[in-house]
Amino acid sequence: MAEQYSPAVNYLSDLINRRERVRESWKQDAQDLVDAHQLALSALASMITRFAARKIDEPARDVEGQICLIAQFLIGVEICETSISEGLYSQAAALLKQELETVAGIEEYKNGRRKEGETPRIVNRGPTAGFGKVYGFLNEISHVSRHSMARHIVTAQMGELVGANIVPVYNKELSTSLYGQHINYILIVVRQADTMFQGVYGEGISREEIGYVSSAMLIMFKNGLIEVAADAPKEVTDFMKEVTGLSSKGAP
Repeated sequence: MAEQYSPAVNYLSDLINRRERVRESWKQDAQDLVDAHQLALSALASMITRFAARKIDEPARDVEGQICLIAQFLIGVEICETSISEGLYSQAAALLKQELETVAGIEEYKNGRRKEGETPRIVNRGPTAGFGKVYGFLNEISHVSRHSMARHIVTAQMGELVGANIVPVYNKELSTSLYGQHINYILIVVRQADTMFQGVYGEGISREEIGYVSSAMLIMFKNGLIEVAADAPKEVTDFMKEVTGLSSKGAP
């Protein structure tokens, strides 16, 4: 039967089958990290959906910019999660870079520093503090700037034969690292959306959404994938204390 199809169809079929097998391996290793992803995304999707129908009369440029970037971030969550879970690590790193740049762009709009036509800067303050090395790591993977990294991602060995594999090769350590980054960025955007909606409507994250975030953060803490820096901004530490303490003071 395979001879009835073109080489392209046969290859794509093999690729899809391998991706499904990688996802199954990752689900077994990830365990509750998959739940953390669903919880974090639930908080963001719920908040955006709740406020989506509310009208803003002639929103200021900074507010409109934040809304557009938050929406763009939300739309890209599924494809980023899929790329990580199915072993497309180079592609996943490029998407994670975009997510981190989106976080930076939202912050630039909030602080009135956004410059048209320029890539948002990953600076050592605010929500991107401490992410400089992570950004460089993602660059190395997505741009394949280091041969050792490219070789690590796609090299396969059968007996004495070593070569580049043309289907994904599962890597638990890399999957965990990238998946943790992805969940972390979702949680950061939840906080950014909360701050923006508080400024526009005088209300933000709800009691139910705080529950989602708190549960996701507790899973991330348990797996050693999230922590609060000693010099983190007060708004970050306050938010972390609120959600991890299951406090919903001021939430509707």
